[in-house]
Order: sequence, then structure tokens, then C-alpha cells
Amino acid sequence: MQLFDERIVAPRDLMISEIMVNNSCYFIELEQALFVRKGETLWLDHLQPVVERRDGTVARPRSTWSTVKWAYKLL
Repeated sequence: MQLFDERIVAPRDLMISEIMVNNSCYFIELEQALFVRKGETLWLDHLQPVVERRDGTVARPRSTWSTVKWAYKLL
């Protein structure tokens, strides 16, 4: 999954195991796959994924992050 700088509301049920942060070189890998139900909110708090469940509870799944170097070759 790719996240931008703002909160997103899941358009459908999602199973997420990794997140790429848009416009950066950060790659976040979750320790366990995260199930996000339709209508729940997902965002990043300083590279920490946060999910607000439909019942109002907030989950912060355990994760690790790393940087990725992107290289492009023009043909």
C-alpha cells in the first residue's frame, strides 16, 4: 500500500503487510498483516502506522521501517 501525507478512509476491506510512504524513500514493514475494514481510517504518525477502528479505538501495529534507494535507467 502507498500512503500520502493525509489520513485515508479504507474504501473496502484491506489486508496490509507493507506500506510505502509517497514522495519519500521510506518503506514500512508490519510485523503481522493488518486487517483494515471498510470505513476505518489509516494514517502515519512519524512513520508509525495508526488505524482508527469503526468503534473509535485506535490501533498502532508494530512495524519496522527502512529507507529504499530508487534508481532509474533511461533507455
